[in-house]
Amino acid sequence: VSSSEAEGNDGVFCTSENLNVFDFRIPSGIGLRIPKPGVNGQSLFARGDSVFLGSVSGRLTLKEHSSPTIQHFSLRKGRLVSTYSLPDASYHNEHSSLTQVWGSSDLVMAASGCGLFVFDVLKDEGMQFVHSGFSNVTEVREVIGSDTLYCPSFDYAASR
Repeated sequence: VSSSEAEGNDGVFCTSENLNVFDFRIPSGIGLRIPKPGVNGQSLFARGDSVFLGSVSGRLTLKEHSSPTIQHFSLRKGRLVSTYSLPDASYHNEHSSLTQVWGSSDLVMAASGCGLFVFDVLKDEGMQFVHSGFSNVTEVREVIGSDTLYCPSFDYAASR
C-alpha cells in the first residue's frame, strides 16, 4: 500500500481479529487486513498511512483490571509499529475504556474516564523499548484530568 493509496482508503473498521481497510475499487471491498492479536478495539482514528486503535486487553478474572493501550498500525508496512501504554491503576474497569484516540507523527492522545493522556512521540522516541518482539512501547508523559472524569472526549484543532 503506497502512502497515496493509504490516504485515499474508503475507511477502516475493526473486528475482533483484524483491522480491515475498505477499498471499494475491488470486488471484496477489503483492500488490506492487518491482524491485531488479543485486544478489544474501543476507539479508532485513521489518517494517511497511520491507524491508531484504542484498546483494552482482555481480563482473565473479575478481580484483574484491563490494561488500556493505543496501538499504532502502519498501512504501508501492514503491521503494528508502536504501542502506547496508559498507566495501570486500580480504578473501575469502565473508566479504563478509551473513548477517543488521535495520533500524528508528533503526538498521540487518548481520552478515558481517568483523563486525557498525551504521548510526545518525538521526545519519547529514544525511550521506547521492544515489547513482545514486534513493537515499541512508550510510557505516558502527561495526564490531564482526574479520576472523576466520565467518558471525556477532545477536539485537537490541528488534527487535519
